[in-house]
Amino acid sequence: MFLTVVTLGIYSFWARTNVQKFMAENLEWAGERFSFHGTGKERFIGFLKALGIFIVLYIGIYIIQTILAYIPIPYFGMIVGYLLTLGVVLALVPIIVVGGRKYLTSRTGYRNLRFGFDGKILEVAKIYGKGILLTIITLGIYYPWFFAEKEAYIQSKTRYGNTNFGFSAEGKEIFFLYLKGFLLSIVTLGIYYSWFLADIQNYIWNRTSFQGKKFRSDITGGKIFVNFLIAYLIILFTLGIGFAWAVVRLTKLFIESVSLEAEVDFSTISAQPDATANATAEGLEALAETLEAFLS
Repeated sequence: MFLTVVTLGIYSFWARTNVQKFMAENLEWAGERFSFHGTGKERFIGFLKALGIFIVLYIGIYIIQTILAYIPIPYFGMIVGYLLTLGVVLALVPIIVVGGRKYLTSRTGYRNLRFGFDGKILEVAKIYGKGILLTIITLGIYYPWFFAEKEAYIQSKTRYGNTNFGFSAEGKEIFFLYLKGFLLSIVTLGIYYSWFLADIQNYIWNRTSFQGKKFRSDITGGKIFVNFLIAYLIILFTLGIGFAWAVVRLTKLFIESVSLEAEVDFSTISAQPDATANATAEGLEALAETLEAFLS
């Protein structure tokens, strides 16, 4: 935190990487620990590339607005500028989703093999374009179906070595989970939210598989509620110093609730490096977060 403040946020790329390395190296499964091979330098360079892309796009939109300002129609240039900006933002979403996932998976390892992501930007754009449009038109009702479709795509395109994960979900089932969670959270003044998180976590993991073997998650709303409360008290009474301990506690809670129903056959898995993965999309995401924080 200190170095991030002193360097005006530049060190945050190294800080984030160090946290992910710490989390990965302390995550153990079947007697082996995970690893994270990303670097702060590549993330910072990715951010600079993303900043360059943003500046070029901003200048382009500004020039178009300036030219259109000469058209004698009130607010025409401003409206077109807003529409272009919205279009650019929506176009960047699939790039960030695919590029960010490629980067994180390609830098994460287990038993000397890397994870990977084979999703395509155009395919993700179709899913997100349809999902966002129908969610807006239906005032949010379609979101569970959008959620199911995008998660199915992302999970099925994620792999460990050369073996892909599997995922099957029904939008209708997720809809009723969200409906129950929304209504009961209102009735209980937000207390039920912990149980809603448990339902979503269990639903996603229980429908995820690897080599045909299903994952299992048995977390409960009661455990989440109690641990959220403890984490809040830790942060409160340590004046924020205990934030890291609170995060680790909650992370352990969610991870330790997940298991696989049978052992993985590692003999059938081989390496499949992804040379296309880089940190530029991560940089776009970091830039978006920076702009959001600045404007809020």
